[in-house]
Formats: sequence, C-alpha cells, structure tokens
Amino acid sequence: MITEQINTIIVFACAAFAAGIWQAGIYSWHSLTLIVLAVLLLLTALWRVVRNYQQAFWPIIGLFFIAGMLCANLDSIVPADAISHHIGKTVTVTGIVDAVPEISQANTHGKQVRYVVKVQNVELEKTGANSASSGKVRINVLYKENGELAVYGDKITVYGKVRELRGYNNPGQIDMTVALKREGITARMSVQEQNIKLNTAYAGYSWRAALADWQAGIVRALQKVMPVNDAAILTAVLFGGYQGINKNVVDDFAATGLIHILSVSGAHIALVAGLIRWFGNQLRLGSRTTTVVAVLAIVFYACISGFTPPVIRSMIMGIISLLAILVERESYAPAALAITALGMLVYQPLLLYDISFQLSFAATAGLVFLYKPTYDYLSAFLPAWLAGPLAVTASAQLGVLPIIAWYFNNFSLISFAANILVLPVVELVIILGLTGVIIYTVVPVIGNLVFVISSLLIGLVMMLTALLAAVPYSSVYIPSVGISGSAAYYLLLAWFYGWRPLAVPGPGQLVRQRPGTCATTVMVIIGLLAVYTWYPRPLSVHFIDVGQGDAALIITPRGKAVLVDTGGSFSSSNYDIGERVVAPYLKHYGVTTVDYLILTHGHQDHAGGAAGIAGRVSVNKVMLPREEYSQAVQALVHTKPAIAIIPTYTDQRFQLDGVDVGIEHAVGENGRNQAVTGNEVSSVVRVSYGRHSFLITGDLEAKGEEALLAAKAVKPCTVLKVGHHGSKTSTTAAFLQALDPEYAVISVGYANRFGHPHPETIRRLTDRQTVIYRTDTHGAVVFKSDGRKLEVDTYIK
Repeated sequence: MITEQINTIIVFACAAFAAGIWQAGIYSWHSLTLIVLAVLLLLTALWRVVRNYQQAFWPIIGLFFIAGMLCANLDSIVPADAISHHIGKTVTVTGIVDAVPEISQANTHGKQVRYVVKVQNVELEKTGANSASSGKVRINVLYKENGELAVYGDKITVYGKVRELRGYNNPGQIDMTVALKREGITARMSVQEQNIKLNTAYAGYSWRAALADWQAGIVRALQKVMPVNDAAILTAVLFGGYQGINKNVVDDFAATGLIHILSVSGAHIALVAGLIRWFGNQLRLGSRTTTVVAVLAIVFYACISGFTPPVIRSMIMGIISLLAILVERESYAPAALAITALGMLVYQPLLLYDISFQLSFAATAGLVFLYKPTYDYLSAFLPAWLAGPLAVTASAQLGVLPIIAWYFNNFSLISFAANILVLPVVELVIILGLTGVIIYTVVPVIGNLVFVISSLLIGLVMMLTALLAAVPYSSVYIPSVGISGSAAYYLLLAWFYGWRPLAVPGPGQLVRQRPGTCATTVMVIIGLLAVYTWYPRPLSVHFIDVGQGDAALIITPRGKAVLVDTGGSFSSSNYDIGERVVAPYLKHYGVTTVDYLILTHGHQDHAGGAAGIAGRVSVNKVMLPREEYSQAVQALVHTKPAIAIIPTYTDQRFQLDGVDVGIEHAVGENGRNQAVTGNEVSSVVRVSYGRHSFLITGDLEAKGEEALLAAKAVKPCTVLKVGHHGSKTSTTAAFLQALDPEYAVISVGYANRFGHPHPETIRRLTDRQTVIYRTDTHGAVVFKSDGRKLEVDTYIK
C-alpha cells in the first residue's frame, strides 16, 4: 500500500510539472505571481501534513504545476549578450567549433558543411562595435571539393548575416527549431567559403573528434566487406541515423513498426543489458557483479554511439532499471521512471516537446504499467513464447498511440508479426555488429568475418520487412486527437487496466451489473460518431507554410480535398517538401486522398513536392497547364500507379460538395503543350462557396494580370493568394482594384534571397486596407466558412 502511494504521488507530481511547462508554452503568468502562489501552496501543504498528511496531496501537486511554469519561465530567459540579439544584422562572429562538423555532398563540385560554433565575440558591420557574446550559432558553408575544413575545437571567424532559426510552421510536425534550442543553438548563418576563416587550429585532444574518426573508420571497414545499403543499415543500428539507407528500405521499416531500430534507443540499451544479465546468470557471477558489468556495458555502448541526448536518456533509464532490479525494488519502477523524467525536465524543460523524449517515456510507461496485466491476459490462451513478445509490443504501442497519431497518423497493424519474425533477427544483427566492432578494433580479419555474417542477416531482415510491408492493410491511418483527446485516451486506458478513482466500477463490472445501459451507451457513441463523420463541416482553405513556395489545400464540407500546388525546394539537398511537409499536413487534417491536384505551373517551388505527395497519399486526378513538362512534373507523371492527367483551359470548372472550383485563366488553348515554361503560363484558380471566394494566382505577373483585365475576366474575391510570393512585378494596383480583396495571403520563405514580398506590393495592399497574412510570419493560414461567415486562424499567433 505504501509503495502504491509513493508511486502515485511521484507520478502525479511529474505529470503536474510537465503540465506546468506545457501551460507556460501557451500562456504564462508573471514570475512574481508564480512565486507567491508557490509559497502559498507550500504553506498549505505543510499545514496539511501536520494535521493529516493525506490531505496534502493536491497542494503538493499544485506546487509542482507552478514549479513547472516557473522552470519554463527561467529557461526562456535569453542572456543580454546572446547571439540571438543580433538576428537580422551583418556581423563578424568569432568562436570555437563546438561539435564535429557534419559533411554532406551538395553537388558534383563541392560539399555542404554544417558547423556549430560557440560564440565568443561579435563585431557589427555598420558601427564596428565589438563585444563579447554567448550562445551557439549553426553555420552552413558550401565548400569547393578541396576546400580546407575546420575541425572540432578550431577557433574561426565568420562574416555574414545572422538569421533566426526557422522551420516549417505547420501543425503536427516535429519542431526542429525547438530541437536546436535544446542544444543551445539560437541562431543560424549561411555563408560563402571565402567568408569563413580559420584563426587557430585546436592543439588539444578531443574525444568527440577521436570518436568521429573511429566511427568513420568502422564505416569504411563495413563498406569494404558488404553492400553499401547493408553497411548503412548496420551503421544505423550501431550509431544511429538513416544516412545512405535506401528510401524503400526505410519505408518498409516504418510500415512494419520497426523504424525505431534504425536509431539508437532504449530498445538497444535494453538488449545490451539483457544480454549481459543472461551471460551473468550463465556464468553465475552474482547479481551485483552482473549489474556492474551491465552498467559499464551500457555506458560503453552510449559512448561509442556518440552520447547524443536520446542515447543519454536511454542510458539513464537503463541504469535506473538495473539498479531497481539489484535492490529488488521493481515495484518502484513507476516512481523511478517519473523521477527520471522529472529530473530531465528540470534540467531542460524544452525536452517536453521532443518527440524522442515523448516516445521513449510513453513506450517505457506502457511497459511499466501495462505489460504484466497484458501478459497475464494473453498467457491464458497463448504459449509463453508468443504471449511475451505480443505483450511487449502491445504495451509499448498502447503507450505511444496518441503520439504516433499526432506526428505520423499511421499505425502498423503488421508490427505484431514483425516483432515476432523480424525483431529477433535484428537483435542478432545488433549483437553481432557490436561484437564485430570490438573484434575489428583488435583483430580486423576476424571482425570482417563477423561483418559479413551480419550482412547476410541484414539481407534476411530486408526481405522479411519487404514481404510484411507488402501485406494489404499492413498499416492504417489514425487521426490526430490533440491534447484533450490524448488525455481522454490515457484516462480510458488506465480505467480499462484497473485504475478506479472514486470507486468507479470497472468495465467488466459495468457490463455484468448494467448490460442494457452499456449496450445503449455503445449504440449512442456509434451514432454520434456516424453523425460527426457525415455531418457537413465548414469549407476550409489552408495556405501551408512550405517556405519559398506555394501550396494551398481546400477541404470541402464532406471531406473532399483539392490541392493547388505542392511547394518544393530549390536547394541541392534531398529534402522533399512534398513528402516531408505537405503530405504530413494532409494526413494531420484527415486527408488520405486528394481528389484533384492542380499545378498552376511547373516551377520547382510550385510542383517540386508533387511526386513526393503522390507517393504518400492517393491522388485521383492531376490538372496541368499546357506547357512543356518540367523535371518536377515529369517526376509526378511517372509515379506508380499512373495518375489521370487533365490539361487546364480557361473557364474549366468542377464542383465538390457545393464548392465551385474554376480555372479563371490558362495559357495554351491549342490543345498542345507549349514549348515555353515560366510564370507567364501560370494558371489562376478560383474557389467559391456561398458569399466568399478565394483567388489563387500562382506566379501570375503584371502581363498576365493585364490580360485578365483586358478580357474582363476579373471578379471581386474575398481572399487573394498574392501572385509570385509578393514580388514587385505582380499584384498591380489595377488588378487589386478589380479584385477588391478583404484578405491577402503571401506564401513566402523567411528571409528569402529574392527579397519577397516587395515593400511596394505590401504598400499597395495596405493602401486598400487589405488584411495581410504571410506564411513566413504566421505559419499555416487557415480560412473556414459556412458560406456566410468567414473565420481565419494562423499557426503562429
């Protein structure tokens, strides 16, 4: 009973602290107010402890909630000399390279190098003022093939403009800006090779640099004795990261629920600890000696993996679990888990928003709280060898389900089979890989032999995952449920697994005592869900933040979807905006099928993501301008299965659920694709519903606007998607006068090199008192209308 009370108090305290951090992220009170509340709660708790300690529970929980808000407030304070205060200024930064540089092949002529620099000094270009500074800045440099690179510990000078950290501000996506801030990185710079200078080479010893060199040597050894893809997979399971792995293989691992294996996590740490414990039992070393050896093995594994934050968290959790077993206090596992989470959040409150932290603790909590009852239930009708793995998988999956829904909207039904058939082979690969690494360091020839055996097993793993991923309905779409939905899910899950607050009867007891009421309740819930599914919703028009590009999503009252443009990256990286940004956005809002994909024209920033989207969601029809196909459009056309292509023409229209979608302007009425591409062939799309209409103009420039005005084809609209990202050559005064929009949306990248939107365009809009929304400052912009009223919401408030 005492153990249960201790677990309850600590778990609730940790949950309250996390809730306080979350609340501070939405709206936080002044620190002085929080301190006063904390003092009052502390006095109340002490008074109740003296009178009756059981009455002190809620004041203590409230105290932890306030403490979470205070901790988040303190963490958000930016030092006066931080580099982030110089955002937007051109400066000369002097500092120390604080991490092993990340090097990738940018193109055939050079390498993209990413440095993390710990800033020491900043000199302003305009005034020449020189001052000490703090914080870290991420610097991207494009080097020529033979350019001299800085290494960890070098002192360098960098000249350029300091930029704000910026990601894609859309719901349901991993916030990489917060991830960088957790590492102390608060600004970024992109500079040319000639603007970075090595001042002083590092003369000391760096274990990080030595570890990176050692890992690189191991990778080269792997690539000599096995295929490149096999080497990349073994590198991933040993050190983490997906670099070099075939995209189809990554997709198969994701579809089978084994994607976490490709990143060093708690599963790897648990495997190493379990293996050491097994050997200890076989050799009769004793529990204390075995635990010590297991802890040392975990620390060694974390070290060779690079001591990244996720690895450190997994290491701490593994060590606490081993110590709990050693002192025979496994019953305190919930308290140990909560204390670990609490300690990490106190040290770094922003960890609350880290997907790795969320998944690690949710999965571990699922195992701690749900494994035993799940195993007891399954073992009643399944053999132990099958019940065990199934209970582990089910417990972990139940723990992380709302998180998976929020970030990925995908649940692997085949994961149960994958964990039984594939996971044991993967675990053997990890064990052999680690053994091979150790042996190779001493006897390279024998180590290479172990690597070859590992490669054969990796081939078996790829074959099995490909077969399982190909099973129909191996994964299903699951909708995002948000904070309130997640809370309801976990409360319901706890109730099913035996949590009975206020003597609430369990599900079995309810069914036995009131079968009629339960049946009626189930029918009512099913009916409400059916009504909610089929009842018409407002039209929603989303302008997605895709950086320097365009992508607009129209969702009709009954859930049909039209996508106008897809965004796309101009950079030389392999980052696919369609696959990584737009497709997740669609799934987050329940869109698994795009009824019409309309590309205004074939430029990369409008069509570059099309093929990636078609590979992630079903696309029924594609409407294309009559122009020569660009590389991006060709990639879309050649996707499998083939998609129906419809050429666009002026006055082309279709209706979905009462929403009228029409092509106001299209170039090339001769029925053939023109040999010209560019902004001049950009189609203009109008979406009308009730009193309101939205005009999406692609990259239409002044000449195209004049043609529309001359043809008297311009009608007023409620919302204008400003042409060509707000460039000076679009959105002329005459065009605006004819449209008379109430709102204008500019889809534009933060601090883009084109200078969009142009001040003159902004002036023309403001002169007409048009309300302006920009994706670089507001993130995703969403309009909702029932045909009469119109509401607007932005991701960044």
